[in-house]
Amino acid sequence: MMKIISTKRNKITVLVILVAIIFFFGLKPYFKNYQPGVEAVEGDKPLIFTWLPYNEGLLKAEKENKYVLIYFYTDECGWCRKMEKETYSNEEVKKILSDKFVNIKINAKSENKVLEKGEEISERKLATLFQVSGYPTTWFLESNYTRIAPLPGYVPADQFISVVKYIGEGWYKSISFEEYLKKNTN
Repeated sequence: MMKIISTKRNKITVLVILVAIIFFFGLKPYFKNYQPGVEAVEGDKPLIFTWLPYNEGLLKAEKENKYVLIYFYTDECGWCRKMEKETYSNEEVKKILSDKFVNIKINAKSENKVLEKGEEISERKLATLFQVSGYPTTWFLESNYTRIAPLPGYVPADQFISVVKYIGEGWYKSISFEEYLKKNTN
């Protein structure tokens, strides 16, 4: 009889310890950033931003009816690194690009292959077809691959936000960029 009580007590003790461990570790993430009077917001974590390969990105844009952003860069380009570090890493830029665009990154000096109009070509050749002559260059396309406009050179995040909103919200179809800026700065 004593063995049964002892075994039961051990099982209950182990069960209580397991429940306590599960409770503590299961709820710990919810209390980690708790501050009285401050509501927890999911936006505390940086938005994860992904670049897609050319053909995968074009297919996704067509399927999801999103605009396309193609970022042409080279490994040795200092302005490209600055654009990635300061502009493409900006949280508001990442949010707009994730919501409105499918984002493609092309190394304009690479021999990696892509399909363009049924022909296998290098990323280098693709940059030539897009008439990219300096780096970085950002191209904007509609979901059906129709070219909208290129944006050559480094662009600071605050200016880039205006451009991607202008295109991503479809304003480019009805008013000039200058009109858009006047309308949206007042």
